[in-house]
Amino acid sequence: MIRGRDFTEAYIKLARHIEDEHEYQSSPRGSLVKESLGVRFEIDDPRNRLLYIPERKMALGYTIAEALWYFLGNNKTDWISYYSSFWGNISDDNETANSAYGARIFKPHPRVLTAHEHGATQWATCIEDLTKDNDTRRAYIHIKSPLDSVAKLDVPCTIGMQFFIRDGGLHLLVNMRSSDLILGITYDIPAFTLMQELMLLELNARGLDLKLGRYMHVSNSLHVYERHFEMLDKIANVSYNNLVASGIPPMPKMPSSVPYYAPWRDLDCFQESYREGQRLLTIDRDVKAFDHDQIEYFGDWARILAIHSARMRLLSAKKAGDDLIMQDNRKVITKLRAELQFEGYRAFKR
Repeated sequence: MIRGRDFTEAYIKLARHIEDEHEYQSSPRGSLVKESLGVRFEIDDPRNRLLYIPERKMALGYTIAEALWYFLGNNKTDWISYYSSFWGNISDDNETANSAYGARIFKPHPRVLTAHEHGATQWATCIEDLTKDNDTRRAYIHIKSPLDSVAKLDVPCTIGMQFFIRDGGLHLLVNMRSSDLILGITYDIPAFTLMQELMLLELNARGLDLKLGRYMHVSNSLHVYERHFEMLDKIANVSYNNLVASGIPPMPKMPSSVPYYAPWRDLDCFQESYREGQRLLTIDRDVKAFDHDQIEYFGDWARILAIHSARMRLLSAKKAGDDLIMQDNRKVITKLRAELQFEGYRAFKR
């Protein structure tokens, strides 16, 4: 079992395992991979969920956008494809993402929940189970279902996730049928640990006094594709102690008022306006729309989404040779990066 104090340390150890101790080399669908089966890892502090590894350049804009997409219960590929074209390429119906986890977790998804459940969500059911019985083993969210066998391009990688309350902590265990260390795990862990922290706030709002427990993860197949072998080697040789010495700032806590007022809809409206080029220079108004204790935390999320939009406009202007628009958007990016409240976010260029 692999264990890390934070996601960065766990990730380096996982890379070393696949690089030096992988069990198999297989070729699913004709693509060579290094692979180990039944790999378990744990993260002691799930809140420190970002990768501060230069050799794996994490896209912060996509990280935040994917989490928001999940929390909204959205499954539309045109929404998330703006942040990563990957999703548009794997849609079976060219409109929705079958493995949009949020639609299965936060909404009564028709492919998972049946009519007799009267529209109950898996998320709400877990809250009820954990509140009624702190020792329950029933707080399980099903992701992959037998109905997913009909999917051709987009079969959910995650089987399910289970919450436990033990020794005053809220722990989360996620099981995945398939985990790409480079492309999948990088963004899965931030999303799942954000859900863990949100569940903690939901339960504490109902009178429980819990701390954030461990994040546990089982990958039935943990693998890296051949095209990423060189990157894998570089990550495996990263010194975690050197990263700590250079500074890995602890992530701030999610505001405790979130269960009462979830800011997802506001953020959705903001990101839509940023896509259309509106309000990029008036983002201060958006930040002030949050509750007072949420301004710093979710104000950063709004800025990160706006930075992504400014970067997209910059790239478009570069292709068109429009120097004026390029210059304007560079100014926007510089301004918003300087205004990020959490210093750790400034380490990411995308």
